[in-house]
Amino acid sequence: MANTRKRLPKVLTADELNALRAACPRRSATGLRNRAMVEAMAGAGLRVSEVVALRPKDIDWTKGTIRVNQGKGNKDRVIPVTAETLAHLQAWASKREGLGFNGHRPFFLGLRTGGDALSTRAVQDMVANLAARAGIHCTPHTLRHTYATGSLADGLTIREVQDLLGHSSVATTQVYLHVDPEALRAKVQGRGARADKLAELQEQIAKLQEALETLAAEG
Repeated sequence: MANTRKRLPKVLTADELNALRAACPRRSATGLRNRAMVEAMAGAGLRVSEVVALRPKDIDWTKGTIRVNQGKGNKDRVIPVTAETLAHLQAWASKREGLGFNGHRPFFLGLRTGGDALSTRAVQDMVANLAARAGIHCTPHTLRHTYATGSLADGLTIREVQDLLGHSSVATTQVYLHVDPEALRAKVQGRGARADKLAELQEQIAKLQEALETLAAEG
C-alpha cells in the first residue's frame, strides 16, 4: 500500500528567520522592499501570488490589517498583523512614495523596470538569494509555513489559522498541528526537573519535622 502520509512542512527557526531578515540591506530601496515582502509572507502568511497582487489600498494603516482580494479559491480575507510587520510595510510604503510611484501600481513593484508588476518567479528568486546569504534553505512557502506554525504556537485555534491562511478546508491547515521536537523535549525534561524539585522539598520538610520533634523532646 502506498504511503499517503503528508510530509511535515519545513519551517524556519527564530534564528533562521532573523538571519533571513538581516540579509536584506537596510538603507537601499531594494532592501526595504525585499524586507517588506519577507514580512508579508512571514508576518501575514501571504502566498507569493498574493504578494505580487497586493495594492496600496489593500493595507489599512489605522487598523493594522492587510486585505487579500480574491486569493486562492477566490476567497477574500482580512489579516491583522503585528506592529513590527506593519512598520516594515510602512517603511517601504514611504520609500515607494518618495520614488514617485502612485497608488495605482502594485504595492511591491520592480525598481529596475520603472514600477512594473513583479512576477512570482522574481519573488521566489529574491527569497532564494536572501536565503543563500543567510546560509539557510528557504522558499516563499517556507515563510508561509513558518507563519502558520508560529500562529498556532501563539495560541490561535486551528479555525482561526485556517481563516488567516485562506484555506477552504480545515484539513489543509491541520498539517501544521505537528509536534515540535524541542518543545516536547523541554516539556518532558521539565517534568523530570519538577519531580526532582518535589523530592527535594519533601526531603526538606522531613528534616524540618524531625528537628521540630527533637526540640519538643528536649523541652
